[in-house]
Amino acid sequence: MTARSRSGFTIIEMLIVVTILSLLAGILIPILEQEATRARDGRRAGDLRSVASALAAYKSVLGTFPDTGDEWWGDSATYGSYGYDESGYIPGIVPDFLPYLPKDPNPAYPNATGAGYMYRSDGQDFKFVINATPSAYLVSNPFYDPQRPDTGWQVSTPGGYNW
Repeated sequence: MTARSRSGFTIIEMLIVVTILSLLAGILIPILEQEATRARDGRRAGDLRSVASALAAYKSVLGTFPDTGDEWWGDSATYGSYGYDESGYIPGIVPDFLPYLPKDPNPAYPNATGAGYMYRSDGQDFKFVINATPSAYLVSNPFYDPQRPDTGWQVSTPGGYNW
């Protein structure tokens, strides 16, 4: 006769249940992490689209793109630690063209190595880059960055494409 616990299960039955639950967790956790990564990349792609639309609207109203003096401005310390409001890394676009500047969906970014969002413009051309945070860098990606093929996604005017 096998000893039963207070719940009515034998010790062996409880070990089997724990083993099955552990196996399921071992299978599900990587799948859930992969889906979270895909969701973050989807948000990044949406950020690129919304900023590109806001920049097009800005130019149609004001005649130029927000100018950074042809320098990179970003939310990481490497690129000035600019914020997400009207004095942020894309000057003058908030609140009239965007309610706020986007921030990477992963709370680990921006960071001190330059990973995060960055923008550059001379007024006539622009480039907006998500640097070192996406999970995939495929040449077939519509946001492929030829200057950062293994670290960035971008939207730009033709003149800013190779910055």
